Amino acid sequence: MLARLHALRTTPEQHDLGLEIVRDQLLPWLRDSSGFRGLIRLWNPAESKTLVITLWADEESLRASAEATVGTTRLALEDYEVSLFDVTDA
Repeated sequence: MLARLHALRTTPEQHDLGLEIVRDQLLPWLRDSSGFRGLIRLWNPAESKTLVITLWADEESLRASAEATVGTTRLALEDYEVSLFDVTDA
């Protein structure tokens, strides 16, 4: 499994709008994408920073994924190999 990390500089307004866009528009599209395995979105309001991590089955799926950063400043775009992944249903 592979992961793509989007690190973004976001104001509180951009964070709220971005959350709405991810939830209502991006996630439905990603769920229909071949190889998509999940998305994690983290926000640090003290640093005005948002992290979006998408998980992909393989390199082909990762490369085929679209990059979406609406109205924000990208700080980093990095790809990782997932060495451990464990999620429990809370």
